[in-house]
Amino acid sequence: MKTIGVLASSSAVSRQVLSDGIAYWEKRGHVVKQSRHLYAQKRFAAGTDEERLDDLHAFFEDDQIDVIFEAGGGYGSSRLLGKIDYDLIARHKKPLVGLSDTTALQLALLAKANLISFSGYLMKPRFGRVIAPYTEHSLLDCLEGRDQFVSGLETDYAGGPIEGRLIGGCLSLVAAVLGTPYFPDPTDGILILEDISEEPYAVDRMLTQLENAGVFDRAAAIVFGVFLDCKAKDPQDGTIEDVLNEWKLRIKAPVFQGLPYGHQAGSLVWPVGGEGTLKAGGLQIKGEKFYG
Repeated sequence: MKTIGVLASSSAVSRQVLSDGIAYWEKRGHVVKQSRHLYAQKRFAAGTDEERLDDLHAFFEDDQIDVIFEAGGGYGSSRLLGKIDYDLIARHKKPLVGLSDTTALQLALLAKANLISFSGYLMKPRFGRVIAPYTEHSLLDCLEGRDQFVSGLETDYAGGPIEGRLIGGCLSLVAAVLGTPYFPDPTDGILILEDISEEPYAVDRMLTQLENAGVFDRAAAIVFGVFLDCKAKDPQDGTIEDVLNEWKLRIKAPVFQGLPYGHQAGSLVWPVGGEGTLKAGGLQIKGEKFYG
């Protein structure tokens, strides 16, 4: 049995929407502790920056909490990055699980506190279910320190295994944090990217930003996850597949496509800051008992 802390570092969530997610984990024998300002709201965020920051600090400092789940995504976690007590986080390391907007927070915690976190799950139910079986299995693999292997990735790369630290997340947030002190060093890392509801030209713009910043020159490999509902309003703009296929040829580092990670139902959960190996069209994720 674990004690799960649930907080909202991004957009507001309602008690009614979150209740099924909380009940799901409680029925499996876990204790779920809700943060003080979990249901707060101020404009587009789950309360003020100070309220969300207080919840984050309190949950990391509370040694009775084993793992922290973000309630939902949206927007707002990047507003906290300059105010976080990273020394406190480093003294009380524990897994932080999230997706989407949580990317900004997870990248910062890796860069400033060397915290490995897990990307691919939010407690807020989506697609009519609390959690897809594949996601739950993958999440438990991460939390319990088991290796994972994802096969079937598409690539033109025919060389030997590529090992590196796994970084990345939602492309919009990766691009937003790039160039700040909160972006971890991508040198020799495996960069994983996904996004949702961005038009193809916008994805191209953000990939161009990463190229111009030298990220693709420094990374050992790039892995594209699911770009869900990234459709053009104007058909003449082409498709998201057009964009990704062009960048597959443009990026000098090896590029792999088709990782089942993103905003879709049934996402892979992987450790941001953990170790991975790309080989034979698959991704081997090293399992470790990171904390606890």
